[in-house]
Amino acid sequence: MFKQTQTQKQLQRLMPQIIQKQNLLAIPTMALEQMVKQEMELNPFLEEAEDIVEEIEIDDGDALEDIGKTEVGDEQLEKVKKEDEEYDTDDYVNSEYEGYKTTEDYDNSERPNYENMWSTKVTLKDNLLTQLHLNDLTEKEMFIGEEIIWSIDDEGYFRDNIQDVITDLNKQKIGTAFEEETFTEEELLKVLEMIQTFEPIGIGSRNLEECLITQLKEHDVEDSFKELCIKILNNNFEEFRLKNYEKLMREYNITIDEINNLFNFISHLNPKPGYVYEASDSIYIYPDILITSENGEYKVELNDKSIPSLRLNEMYSHLMKSGDKEAKDFVKNNFERAKWFLESLRSRKETLLKVMYSILHRQKDFFDSMGKTIRPLLEKEIAEDISMDISTVSRTVRGKYVQTIFGIYELKHFFSYHITNESGDDISTKEVKKRIEEIIIAEEATKPYTDDDLVVELHKHGYKLARRTVAKYRESLKIPVARMRRKLSN
Repeated sequence: MFKQTQTQKQLQRLMPQIIQKQNLLAIPTMALEQMVKQEMELNPFLEEAEDIVEEIEIDDGDALEDIGKTEVGDEQLEKVKKEDEEYDTDDYVNSEYEGYKTTEDYDNSERPNYENMWSTKVTLKDNLLTQLHLNDLTEKEMFIGEEIIWSIDDEGYFRDNIQDVITDLNKQKIGTAFEEETFTEEELLKVLEMIQTFEPIGIGSRNLEECLITQLKEHDVEDSFKELCIKILNNNFEEFRLKNYEKLMREYNITIDEINNLFNFISHLNPKPGYVYEASDSIYIYPDILITSENGEYKVELNDKSIPSLRLNEMYSHLMKSGDKEAKDFVKNNFERAKWFLESLRSRKETLLKVMYSILHRQKDFFDSMGKTIRPLLEKEIAEDISMDISTVSRTVRGKYVQTIFGIYELKHFFSYHITNESGDDISTKEVKKRIEEIIIAEEATKPYTDDDLVVELHKHGYKLARRTVAKYRESLKIPVARMRRKLSN
């Protein structure tokens, strides 16, 4: 029997405008430049302009004093107009979204020369993080992916125990949008498998067999030959490693020429994918934000001069009064899309500036000391400062770089989990890394400190850390193990 009932429930749905704002906020400036050019090609209502006056301005003094008082959120986007709403020429020409200014008038004579400092080489991890951020992943998968990437060693392998990484994730999530989340081995392995397909192929493999097999799967060779190679690596890796040709020929019923071709092909795969990328000197960081200082006052600017300035194209305004329904639909869809895109660009700029000013306010000692001191900082604190969600802050700082007069830093550099020393004070993990570096510099060359020795030395300075944590910090500093640092005495 059919019956009719009435229920009430609350649902949360993301509007297309909000999704677009989130996507634009997450990508770095270099990728944004390509997206803007692509949008200009697709939407006739967008055109390039050189003389648009940008209205967005955040005074540094006000920002440092009143950060967090101005609320700018995704909910402020105007709602999509109903399907039967009509447009007129005034709505079009006098729209508040008349343009987005990305280039600004700077006094070049007063600006420092950043050309040399922009030549900071991108590391393997920088490259992997960029590829991670450009993939269509959830925020949680991004969070897991970043932890995996930071655990990859110089050879390009992920050799950490899965459960240890999950334990680290549970520590790192404190103060982030994932504080109430749980992390599973299945989720971690799913993200790891995707990272292994990044360039260079095979990166993040857990052993040599997995590295070679991953590369084989991506190679454009005959399927039967590829399947044979993968089968031998899966089932007979020891025989392959020891070059036991006769046994492999008997087991797989193949000829001498076939086994030689197989060995020759596999031997040309890359057993250490991390080293190939590190050998490149031609890839450089393009900072998203610039920080300058004058008379003790800091100024924050977006480094978006390469992005075209946009405005609404008035060439199609005559179609507004056309009686043709198809023409009206064309105008309506593209006009709305153009407005959303311009608003998303403006929102991205304002959010980036607010986040950077908040970081500058909380890490002022870092900038005053030319990068020598840094305090523990969580994304949650920045979110509270600017009255935004933690996920918005996380999306803003991910994959972005800031140029200072003393170097280039990833925005994530300013955030660190803290440990508590014996005095009960919160100490930034970056401070602990600096202490490790100082201890190793002062060590005896003929008898360098092992990771266990470093644990003991750090304990003397009031830092209680596990050996695995110390090893992870040492690797992040690109300091080799003790046996590789040892030198012979004369």
